[in-house]
Amino acid sequence: MIERKATTRHPMVVPALCLRRDGSEFHAVTVDISSEGLRLRSATLPTVEERLICNIRGIGAAQVSVVWVGNCDFTVRIFGKAPSPGEVARRFIELARRQAKLSDVVRVHKRIVPERTAVEVVLANGRRVPAQILNLSASGVALALDNPPAVGEVILVGRRQAMVARRIERGIGAAFLEPLDDTAISEHTAL
Repeated sequence: MIERKATTRHPMVVPALCLRRDGSEFHAVTVDISSEGLRLRSATLPTVEERLICNIRGIGAAQVSVVWVGNCDFTVRIFGKAPSPGEVARRFIELARRQAKLSDVVRVHKRIVPERTAVEVVLANGRRVPAQILNLSASGVALALDNPPAVGEVILVGRRQAMVARRIERGIGAAFLEPLDDTAISEHTAL
């Protein structure tokens, strides 16, 4: 029996702008780099084998090919020659080391897409609006909704209070005021 060595992952979080061949673009955030490739998280997902140009803060533009797509993240491999894949990996690992020094504790909660994505959101003014859960973690939720509320606004997502932390392409990212237990998050979680 051949035993596989565990892949070393270097976590790092930096913004990226991904450009498709048709000229459209979408925003992503890097998650980590390993021998398997560079993992990014986004509300917009490419397809496996799609080729992109990812402009990554602190790294620059890299030609990549998508090798895996999940519910809210995807993995790419660098194939361009300028900068070379080895040079990009070195830059990422150095950036990951610098970020690790800034914080000894890096907490990244598992994100899932629940079976029931429809949810009602109550805005600060009491107005009720329908929304779709893009992804969910113990610490927060990404929601697609029309006319997103302002960053900093406290809202009610289902039965959970949350504060709008950021705007995303199709809606908002909100942090729960009282995080859920990470073990309670599954495809069956209902807000």
